[in-house]
Amino acid sequence: MKPELMNLFAVPVYKSALGRGFTKSEMKFFKDELSDPVTAISNLSSRNKNVLDADPMKDIKTVLQKNVDTYFETIHNTANDVTLKITQSWLTMTRRGESHHAHIHPNSIASGVLYINLAENDGISFYRNEDMIWYELIPKEHNYYNAHSYFINTGVGDMVIFPSNIKHGVKEVSLDIQRVSLSFNTFFSGELGREAFSNSLNIKVNPQGGTHA
Repeated sequence: MKPELMNLFAVPVYKSALGRGFTKSEMKFFKDELSDPVTAISNLSSRNKNVLDADPMKDIKTVLQKNVDTYFETIHNTANDVTLKITQSWLTMTRRGESHHAHIHPNSIASGVLYINLAENDGISFYRNEDMIWYELIPKEHNYYNAHSYFINTGVGDMVIFPSNIKHGVKEVSLDIQRVSLSFNTFFSGELGREAFSNSLNIKVNPQGGTHA
């Protein structure tokens, strides 16, 4: 028998694209929202944490939600009457010498990023949970199994969707640019579990991103 290497319980990272350029009204909205940003740990963020609810963002939100639907249907393929809905959304700006620290997104199922302006060879880095590693070996060559981090290259208009509990971040910007991205979180909206198993739960996500059971 030929040896076989199997990937169990893989971490799904979804990459797609907006499929068009940004309109003048969308670019104006991004600029206006980031004209008076708040300071994050190592970069800047919009004060508005529901940017996708704004009128200029309607078309973008529709496209992002369709991709979230594809991600959810492909990954979970559930028989429950439940969807994954976008909750909060915000803009991030990172300038020369700044970065985005490694982090996760609590209270979210899957998170996504849409790239608006990027540096060369830019994208997102994902990091392995090193709390689960109790030994150290130096790889001769990195692969999916031994790497402690993984970089996904992206371009303007690309989007990436991934589990919110996966640690991710952005390396320091070395060029004199304003790196801009739009991030969003999601949560279940609908029915989870089974009534017969006493774990049924019904959650409704409202248009402003809140939830109630």
